[in-house]
Parts: sequence; structure tokens; C-alpha cells
Amino acid sequence: MSEDRRSTGRVLGEWLLWTTAGVLVVTAHAGAVALLLREPMVAMEDSGPPPAIMIELAPEPEAVITEETEVSTDQVDAEEVKTATSEPMPEPVEPPPVQPLPEPLPEPEPEVAEQVVEPPPVVEPEPLPEPVEEIDPIEELVMAQLENVEVPIPMVRPPKPEPKVEKPVEPKKKVEKKQQTPPASQAARQAKAEVAQADRNAASASSSGAGRSVSPAKWQSRLMSHLERRKRYPSEARSNREEGTVYVRFRIDDAGNVLSVSLSRSSGSAALDDAVLTMVRNASPVPAPPPGVNKTITAPVRFNLH
Repeated sequence: MSEDRRSTGRVLGEWLLWTTAGVLVVTAHAGAVALLLREPMVAMEDSGPPPAIMIELAPEPEAVITEETEVSTDQVDAEEVKTATSEPMPEPVEPPPVQPLPEPLPEPEPEVAEQVVEPPPVVEPEPLPEPVEEIDPIEELVMAQLENVEVPIPMVRPPKPEPKVEKPVEPKKKVEKKQQTPPASQAARQAKAEVAQADRNAASASSSGAGRSVSPAKWQSRLMSHLERRKRYPSEARSNREEGTVYVRFRIDDAGNVLSVSLSRSSGSAALDDAVLTMVRNASPVPAPPPGVNKTITAPVRFNLH
């Protein structure tokens, strides 16, 4: 630290010395220039202007006399010798070795997160709609009528005792004679049955031919009219003032022949139920159905005393 201070003081001393010398030189030159400018002006004042012309001149500014201070070179040299002898020359200081900067550590590479491949969502199949059964227009009309009909509760009646009929014992000889010679009434009945069957077949054939061209609504109207004409009010139910609606279900073929008959809903009266079943059997063949019509029919049959 002392050596640094000494070198700094020496530099400052040299700078002050050269600055002072420069100021002195500049001042000397300025003084010489001022003297040279002043001498011709004085000579002009001594000669004087011509008497005919009078000109008033402003007073000239006086030059400022500056005192020059000279510094002897012997004193400066003595100070330089004194500082040179008293202060030894500092040895050049070697700069400390520059330590190499540590190499920057490589930045760690960001860990790439493993992409988890999600399985595609399982799409559940939509349930298939249940097939809708086609409703026959006749049954739809019948079911609409069923909703507005009050069904009476069937009355339970005690069964009637069946009368015991004693069969007369006939002699064997008479039985043998009947077997040998059939009565004429049986042959007449058989002939009538064949004629009735032929009439039915002809009627069914004609009705089937006509049924091919009718609409389902018109055929239904013909069917109900056909059944209504064969309806008979049972005398027993009439005497007991029994009323009600019987729903009968029957199945027919393409020709209109009744294949089966059953009771769909009872009226509450056994006499009325039996009368309707008998009516449907005797009404065969009914008008032949048009193509595409359901051949299982449920028909209401109403019994009303009024």
C-alpha cells in the first residue's frame, strides 16, 4: 500500500510542475502581445489629430497588469533529486495469476414424462327397441269399447241337482231289430245335414270371393251384423232380468269357418255366456276376412232388456 501511495504522489507532483510551467509560458506570451499593441497607440497620441477635425473617442480600457511569478528551475530540480534519493523506485508488481473460471455445469435435461396412453372408452351398445306387436284394428276397436264397459262381478250360483232318470230296460229282441233296420228318420237327418253343409260351403265360397275386395272396417261391420242377427236372448236370463256384455274370442280361417270359440270375459251370467258361445258356433261360416287381417277376433255381445 505504501508503494502505491508513493507512485501516486510522484505522478501528482509531475502533473503540477508541468501545469505551472504551461501557465507561465502562456502568461509571458500574453504580456508580450499586450505591449506590442500598446506602443503604436501611444505614438498616435503624441502626433495629435489635425485641428480642423474634432472627434471624441471613448476612453480606452486599461490593460490589467498581471504579476508574473517565476519558479526557479534549480528549486524544482532540487525537489526532484530529493524525492528521487529519498524514495526508491518501486519494483514492478507482477499481477496475480488469473484463475480460470470454472466451466459451467451442463443444464440437466428435463425429464420427459412418459405419456400414458389411455385406452379408448368402451361404448356400450344401445339396447335395441323391443318389437311392437301390430294391433289389429278390430281388436283395437273392441279394446276401446272394453274400457268404457262396466263388467259385473259374476254371481256364484249353487249347481242345480241333476234329476236321476231311470232308463227302462228294453227287451233284447227290440234292440236287435233296430240294429238291423235303421229308421227312416236317421237317413232324413243325414240328408239334411249334407244339404246344410253344401249350403254353408257355397255361402263361404261366395263370401270369401266378396271378402277379397272389402276393406277391414267394412268386413268388421258385416261380421258384427252377421253375429247380431243370430243372437238370442235366453228365456231364463230374461225372466231373471239378467243383463250384461259377453266378450267372446274366436278364430276363423280364410273361408270364414269358425275353428275355435272361447270366452274372453264373462258377463256374470252363465246363461248369457252359454248363449253367446252357441251363437258363434251356429254362425259359422262368417263373412270371409280380407287379406292381411288378423283371424283371431274378440267381439263384444251386449244383452239389454230395454
